Amino acid sequence: MNYEDIVHNPQVKLAISLKHLHLQREELASLTYQQVEATMLHYIWKYKKPASLHQAVDDIFALQLGEIVGYLSNQAIVVGSQMELDDFQDLIGGH
Repeated sequence: MNYEDIVHNPQVKLAISLKHLHLQREELASLTYQQVEATMLHYIWKYKKPASLHQAVDDIFALQLGEIVGYLSNQAIVVGSQMELDDFQDLIGGH
């Protein structure tokens, strides 16, 4: 099974959903499935792709909230650095 088959496998999607619901219930109520999935795809598996379905599920269940928050914080900085000052007008006030 190759990487693409693994990450699009329904069992992997289920594992991400279960991890999302657990973290949402226990630690961060505003956490979304998409945030957990993006952390797995673009942070955890960016350089160390799972070689098997078993490894992918293990990686998902080992995911910690701090890793998600770190990834999302980094993404916010990247997106913010690409925005123009006018995009922040509603935050800083002005006419």
